[in-house]
Amino acid sequence: MNKTIIININSIVFHIEEEAYEVLRSYMIDIKKHFAKTQDSEEILMDIENRIAEMFSEKIQQGKKEVISLEDVHHVIEQMGTVNDFDIEAEETTSQEHRYDSQASAAFHKKLMRNPDDKILGGVCSGLGAYFGLEAKWVRIIFLCFFFFAGTGFMLYAVLWVVMPLAVTRADKLAMKGEMPNLQNFKKSFEEELQSLDPHLSKAKSEIAKGTSFCGNFICKLGKLFAQVIGIAVLIFCAMTILGLLIGCVGFITGVLGYQNEMVFPGTEALPTYQAILALVAGTLAIAIPFAALLHIMLRLLFKTKPMNTYVSLGLWATWITSVIAVIFFSLMGAQEYKESSTIKVEKELEPQRLYRFSEKDVRLIEATEDKDDRNFKIEINGESLANVLHDDIDIRFMSVDSLAKPYIQYNYSARGRNFRLATRNASEIEYLAKQDNENIVFNSHFALKHNNKYRDQEVSVFVYLPLGSKVIIDKSLNSKIRSLSIWDCRNEYEEDDIKKTEWIMGPNGLRCTPNFQSNN
Repeated sequence: MNKTIIININSIVFHIEEEAYEVLRSYMIDIKKHFAKTQDSEEILMDIENRIAEMFSEKIQQGKKEVISLEDVHHVIEQMGTVNDFDIEAEETTSQEHRYDSQASAAFHKKLMRNPDDKILGGVCSGLGAYFGLEAKWVRIIFLCFFFFAGTGFMLYAVLWVVMPLAVTRADKLAMKGEMPNLQNFKKSFEEELQSLDPHLSKAKSEIAKGTSFCGNFICKLGKLFAQVIGIAVLIFCAMTILGLLIGCVGFITGVLGYQNEMVFPGTEALPTYQAILALVAGTLAIAIPFAALLHIMLRLLFKTKPMNTYVSLGLWATWITSVIAVIFFSLMGAQEYKESSTIKVEKELEPQRLYRFSEKDVRLIEATEDKDDRNFKIEINGESLANVLHDDIDIRFMSVDSLAKPYIQYNYSARGRNFRLATRNASEIEYLAKQDNENIVFNSHFALKHNNKYRDQEVSVFVYLPLGSKVIIDKSLNSKIRSLSIWDCRNEYEEDDIKKTEWIMGPNGLRCTPNFQSNN
């Protein structure tokens, strides 16, 4: 049975064995004597007590171990070091520091914390720099690059600001750098702070400062001028970006509403009209608000304007968070519309011919004759240009069949949807068939979707099966849709420059280019 004593360290109450208390008391007296003549000794003594309290708290286990033992005190003293370590000779001091450094690297790991001594906003960048062994300025440059990439740097910085704890005590700052929080490192850290805060320069420093004061002032002024130029450039860039985003948002909304089809933001076709408009507005705000925040910061730095009202700042922050969530939500909603795919195959026989002429008709135009002058007129459906309801995702391939087999065309209608049933329905509502008039077979330039059908990655693949030995003429209007044929290589075999059609013969491996076969017959 051992006698225990109640002590208070750093406002934390501990139960400690009497013998352990005497050892700890002697240890603390030695520390106070050593640092008694040190400037601001109370601060460093408080840091040491804070660290000892943390180590004792790690030893306590509720319900299992609630008393600090002599062994615990010896362990703390071993980790913290003694004042005798400061009284050895210089060579021994060097070896001792190397030993402590090796112990620290082996037993102590860095902690990711915010650095309050080197911060612009929250000390996140300097804390990351200390953790990864980088200078804080490089981390800040990386965050600035991410900031201009859709504002992701702003969101990442805010999250890290919340997640990373602040290095409050000296032990925290040492842990942030990966240094063992012992007496030597406490003293070293304290002396470094005093040196950085000392307003009086040594004689040598004073002499150097006199010789370089002019250069320093010039460089300082030049640096300020350069910073102002960069700040103004960033200010103009932010303003132009915000203006461009607003103009783009209005343009894309008019595209969604059908007033024009030149500006349609990818992905909005998958959403209902009102959802597409909300998604565009949310996306614009998600990008524009970080640039607006940077714009405000530049205005404050360059022109000393007043800080933003707290309620306005909180409102913008809430709006940005809501916009990001909305963009993610609508992106997921749009992706669901393309989850499943389906293909419907339809075969149509062709009338056998000795020669087949394939061409394309632009279904967006009609031809009319008035006073013997050929004119083209644009077609509209319900006041809407056909360009808004027609699509040209069409592939045409030529395949061979036995010479006695009948020719036919196979149409593969493909589409996507939220589920397989909807994907099949979207595919079945594609309207596209070629028309044959004797040897002339005409493909439409576009396929149509039924009224109010949304775009769901609809495609048409056409396979033309012709008997061996069939002769084929392909008009140049079809060149952009022909697949698995070297159209351009065949064109090079002609002597003329303006080739309006190419001539082919169906062989076992598909069509084979035969220039001017008609003149050879």
